[in-house]
Amino acid sequence: MTGVLTCGSYRKGFFMYSTRQKTPGLVGRESESTEILNRIADPQVSILTITGPVGVGKSRLASVIFHEISEDFRHGGCFVDISDVCDENGLLRELSAALGLADTAPGPLRLVEHLRELHFLLVLDGCDRPRTLLTPIVARLARECPGLSVIVTGPERLGVYGEVRFGLQPLAVPTPENRTDLAAVRRLPSVQLFLQRTRLVRPNFVLTEENLEAVSQLCMRTDGLPMAIEFAAARMKLLSPQRLLRQLERSLSSLSGTEFDTLSRHRGMDDAIERFLGGLTDRERDFLTRLAPFHREFDFAAADAVSTTPAAETRELLEALVDKSVLATTECADGDLLIMMLGLTRQYLLERVAGVDGLVHIRAAHARYFLSVAERAAAGLRSPAHGKWLQEIDHWLPDITGVLHHLIGAGETVTAARIASALRLYWQAGTRIREGIGWLEACADGLPDPAVAAAAQRSLGELLLYRGELDSAEKWLTRAWRGHEELGDGTGAAACLRRLALVAYGRGDLVEADRLLEECVAISWIDAAGEYAEALRDLAECRRASGDLPGARRAVDQALDIFLSAKDVCNLALTNYVQADIMLDLGDQSAAIELYQAALLQMAELKHLAGIAIGLERFAILLTHCRGRSTDTWRRAAHAFGAAGRIRAVTGRAAPATTAIQVDSLTAHARVRLGEEEAGRLAAAGAAAGPEAAVAGLLTPLDCTKFAADWQDSDSPLTQREAEVAGLVADGLTNREIARRLGIAEWTAVNHLRKIMRKLDCSSRVQVAGWVNRRAEERVAGPVE
Repeated sequence: MTGVLTCGSYRKGFFMYSTRQKTPGLVGRESESTEILNRIADPQVSILTITGPVGVGKSRLASVIFHEISEDFRHGGCFVDISDVCDENGLLRELSAALGLADTAPGPLRLVEHLRELHFLLVLDGCDRPRTLLTPIVARLARECPGLSVIVTGPERLGVYGEVRFGLQPLAVPTPENRTDLAAVRRLPSVQLFLQRTRLVRPNFVLTEENLEAVSQLCMRTDGLPMAIEFAAARMKLLSPQRLLRQLERSLSSLSGTEFDTLSRHRGMDDAIERFLGGLTDRERDFLTRLAPFHREFDFAAADAVSTTPAAETRELLEALVDKSVLATTECADGDLLIMMLGLTRQYLLERVAGVDGLVHIRAAHARYFLSVAERAAAGLRSPAHGKWLQEIDHWLPDITGVLHHLIGAGETVTAARIASALRLYWQAGTRIREGIGWLEACADGLPDPAVAAAAQRSLGELLLYRGELDSAEKWLTRAWRGHEELGDGTGAAACLRRLALVAYGRGDLVEADRLLEECVAISWIDAAGEYAEALRDLAECRRASGDLPGARRAVDQALDIFLSAKDVCNLALTNYVQADIMLDLGDQSAAIELYQAALLQMAELKHLAGIAIGLERFAILLTHCRGRSTDTWRRAAHAFGAAGRIRAVTGRAAPATTAIQVDSLTAHARVRLGEEEAGRLAAAGAAAGPEAAVAGLLTPLDCTKFAADWQDSDSPLTQREAEVAGLVADGLTNREIARRLGIAEWTAVNHLRKIMRKLDCSSRVQVAGWVNRRAEERVAGPVE
């Protein structure tokens, strides 16, 4: 760029020199501007470095700051772009010219002599390549020029004593949670910038419900980088957001433009990233490329697993790349740090190595790592850490999906099948059962490894079973059973028999189900404790259905002992459902209710959606049996059935045939008891409430309203209003519904709930409902009808 000398004031000795034209106001940078201004105003701060990735807007922000405050300095200021400087002489010449010293021999001493007595602002922009040249000069200026303030922009700090670093983050982008909320998306800075720039080339462009998803996705794909957003907006002259997204999937070069589209020197994001990464060593760049396949944030262990360097060197490389703003860190709630790479940087690196042999080895390393993650999850999902492992796989799912796509596309179906099979419990627990079926169908047939084939076919059959597709499940489970038999794998064969028994049970053939379960129990007790215990639980359910309550009781007690010994909290809760139904048939209603309450709370804590759905249905069935004279029981049942139905629709997991028949019958009875309109409203409210709120509502004691009214007569730590809110939480109401019921603002309801959770040492709405339950039970003698 060419320097242009402009006068900011006519008073003697004042001048303002800038190699950058005045920048228009920035979108979404108000807080950052204020923070930088406050730091520059601090007399203890003489050097401030604005760091961040390429395209984040460092130069633009520095320019705005310069034009805003340079007149506050008695002798003005200087903004100098030194991004193209290659050597020390060139740097000194550029600085000397900017300070009006072009007629003298350039040198650090001359710069110090000129600035020593001045109250002056010096902004040095583009300090990526000349950083090592600049560091000693800035250090000396800071020491010997007390009235000088220096602002530097670059990917990393200079490393000068007293330097303050300000890390500039990308603009906030839509998230999966809010990207369909038109009002919320419109308020986001990245979207505001996109709309502002788009209207320069397409004045009538507006954000609508129809283009909301595409605009949200586009802003997410730009990583919130203003430069990338400006290039995207410039393409709107002839393209729709949807079409640009498709082009961007194919090539990063679609984010490009002219000097009219951005103030940057770069004409495309690929050019900008190339220059940005040009400052890396070969070792750093090779290491970075090995990390590029990661879609999500990763930790040190993950980076170390896919790298070819020793652990100490891996840590050193990660630290260097974070320092250079190529990677960023984010802190977890427990204090651990996760590392992330911007998506556009990932895409640039992967496009550059596509078709190169090295990429094959990189992909293989990632496949090995995620196979190990899946195999550890298989064990973790049967342990007290079940909830943690659900969250872990949720986090890694985009990466696992990417690995499976690559493996199946490359014909590496054995590894793909091992990963998909190991995640069997994950596919079942949440909303991904259809996804699991899809992956296993893509690789379970024709596998060259018989053991892997049998395991994959068994997992596929099990998922189809829980989808309610009994014929398909039977076909795959039978194939898997034969495969395990041919391998002499008794444990695998027993697992297939148990699932084939569930197929028979689903068809109402209790005799065949009992026979297969007996055979499974006889085989699996030797070396498969988990499979043995699950078979005992299924046998207990089968014998209860056939009227053999003593046999059911013996089987369920054995299963509970094994799961308790293994600390398998998920299977303990599922087994308690069966035990509760047995206790009900034995006439112990109180024990049955207590078992269901404990099991449902456990499922809610684990966030096990399938377990929550079956618990809501079966507990509601039990309550209508025990307390069917109460209208409130039918209201709760209608709400619970609506919630369970929604969970099943989302997860794709069908209810067992016997449960489905009972739910349909009781839903019809609720419509008669409550009226069509009221029953429909409650079912819709249950579907909208969410799993946790639905559990809280069903677990609330029937006399819960008495709880809030009697608060003054008890030793409750809650105020009257907090008690009212707690009671409504236990009724399953959302914060918005609570606010409407009590005539208060929604944020007030949220604050009340926070205070309640703090006072009661609760971490969830379910725990608040449990507390209300216990308090009310203490105050109400005898069952409520």
